[in-house]
Amino acid sequence: EPLFPFGYGLSYTTFEYGKPTYNDGQVSVSVKNTGSVDGTEIVQVYMRRPADVEGPIKTLRGYARVDLKSGEQKTVNIDLPRERFENWDVATQTMRVVPGHYELLVGPSSDDNHLQRLDICIDN
Repeated sequence: EPLFPFGYGLSYTTFEYGKPTYNDGQVSVSVKNTGSVDGTEIVQVYMRRPADVEGPIKTLRGYARVDLKSGEQKTVNIDLPRERFENWDVATQTMRVVPGHYELLVGPSSDDNHLQRLDICIDN
């Protein structure tokens, strides 16, 4: 358990994330500044392929910086086209998009306790 997971940061305010969605190559999530001061949040998108037991636990595939005034809410859109799903394919010994089930993890850091999961399927 890391003391400070990747993306960890201190802030003078707090943020609340809505339920993320994935449509047309884009992750969208609502972020609200629930604190009493203005702040900046870095929304991060990680990807994992559960069938790849020898691959990484998760990899950062996109992020966006959003400035929010106290009480303000915005929808953050992060491009995640098909090419961002490219991984090492053991069967072909190449980097390519392997069709199948993927998990997208959206949140403020790599800490699993703060990430929301989306299950998606990538076809040929």
